[in-house]
Amino acid sequence: MSIEVPLDTMVPISTFSRGGASKAFARVKDGRPVTVLRNNEPTYVIVDRHDYEELRQAQIEQENAEARRQVEAGEGHTFSSVQEMRNFLDA
Repeated sequence: MSIEVPLDTMVPISTFSRGGASKAFARVKDGRPVTVLRNNEPTYVIVDRHDYEELRQAQIEQENAEARRQVEAGEGHTFSSVQEMRNFLDA
């Protein structure tokens, strides 16, 4: 898998050890994350809170959709009581 990252969003990790963290954080804009490079490879991505919350919400919706699909397909386990479910989870 390859990652395409705009050049103007890349910041070497050494920037953070030289007091450049605040400048790197200031570059983070809505929809424009900063990519932190380690050994010339994209390693970390800095996003603003709004983008993170959108990403997290999309992840939750995807997980819920998968759970619905599994239920509709009859996959998974069926429990007759909460205790039975607890026993299964503790095993």
